[in-house]
Amino acid sequence: MGTQTEHFIVNKDLFSGYTIDTKKQSFTSAEEYDSHLEKALPRWQADGVRGLWAKISLEHSHLTPVFAKHGLDFHHAQPGYVMMTKWLPTDEPNSIPEYANQYLGCAGFTVNDKNQLLVIQEKRGPAAFGQHWKLPGGHADKNEMLGEAARREVLEETGIDTEFLGIICFRHMLNYRYGCSDFYYICLMRPVNAEQPIKKCEQEIAACKWMDVDEFIRDPNTTSANNFFAECYKRAFKDGILITPSDVASHDKKTNHSVYSVSSIEQLNKSM
Repeated sequence: MGTQTEHFIVNKDLFSGYTIDTKKQSFTSAEEYDSHLEKALPRWQADGVRGLWAKISLEHSHLTPVFAKHGLDFHHAQPGYVMMTKWLPTDEPNSIPEYANQYLGCAGFTVNDKNQLLVIQEKRGPAAFGQHWKLPGGHADKNEMLGEAARREVLEETGIDTEFLGIICFRHMLNYRYGCSDFYYICLMRPVNAEQPIKKCEQEIAACKWMDVDEFIRDPNTTSANNFFAECYKRAFKDGILITPSDVASHDKKTNHSVYSVSSIEQLNKSM
């Protein structure tokens, strides 16, 4: 519900910050916000409030200039709202954390019992030029675990249903989209049914097939990254290790987190 202060209903956080949600206020005019902010800001500053957050819903977007007038700057935007912030202390540096600055993606390194790798050619994007073979994959959705994201991407692009075994390796790339970093996890997947036919996504995928892993490595059109991923796969099985998740309780014991660590492939196969 929030806490009623003299001028706004606010949500207090654990770091002595206040959040103003425009949907929770009893007034909506720019003039009222201007007047209330002019009175509230020095009071909150004197009271030791640190970070001020303003969640401005789409229907109240006319208020954005008012918050900007009082020194708030854009922090991030999502469908339906924009978030603005202001650091109130004058004797210490701004410690408001920046918004999420990294992407998370997954590739499905899907190998069948013939040591054949499931590969695709894209219709669009950089990978479409030259028509080189690559792994199916893409960005993870919100609230989606790595294995779930890899399974979904493989199924969407190739029609092959798979199960997640573990992580072979991952790539960290700077200066990706909008200046963010990109983490791309290469997930080892196994088809749930060896007889499944390929049903490629006609909108995105130009071609899809099973290719021998060594043939994929030797292909002159295979990119250096995909070549390295395949070599990592071969080394993983030569050394008998894979990176797999374990459920570990959170600090408050209310939920479990997936913690990834090196595991024995032999032990993994026994447990499946």
